[in-house]
Amino acid sequence: MIQLRSYPQVFKALKILQWLLSFVILIIEMIQIAIYFSHISNNNLSIPKSSFFSKQHFYNGEVKYWYYIVISTTLIGIGYYLAKFHRYWGMGPYIMIDLIFFILWLVAGLANLSPVYKGSNLSCPLIQSNLVSTQDLKLHCLYYIISLTLGWINTVLFFTTSIICQIIKREKIKWDEEKSGLSRSSKDCKSYGPMDSRSNLNPA
Repeated sequence: MIQLRSYPQVFKALKILQWLLSFVILIIEMIQIAIYFSHISNNNLSIPKSSFFSKQHFYNGEVKYWYYIVISTTLIGIGYYLAKFHRYWGMGPYIMIDLIFFILWLVAGLANLSPVYKGSNLSCPLIQSNLVSTQDLKLHCLYYIISLTLGWINTVLFFTTSIICQIIKREKIKWDEEKSGLSRSSKDCKSYGPMDSRSNLNPA
């Protein structure tokens, strides 16, 4: 039977993937901001650039604040985790860390569905708004969907590592119990060994 605790590099690879996905999502979010600002400037629109982060009748940009907090927290938290990986692996791994990140990304994913989900289909409210529909906005919407998708992939990854943490915890408990049992058996053998030898030298 495969023992997950024997493969720390697999778990570490998953953590690296989580960090990389978060970094890619951050880059995509920055691209969205640049495209949105560029669209307003190029078309001389009277809409303030800060509208990207505000709630409007066609777009809820307030969710971006929470999304950026989750991304930043993940980059810092998982980055530190990777830097101290051997320490955390030896002492843990701790399921609470992955559960917290799973909840953060789950909430962020659900919040990000709000601006783009209508009825039974994913749609881009910017295209359906009173803004002039251009290639810029279509590109912005494409990046939004990509960011949303990668965010949900990260959510699944954190759920997966949470399960792995729980499995490893059970494996370590079982291993400690077996080790304790072997240790007691070894002590028993040592304590009875000399007596057995004497009994062999002095047969009844």
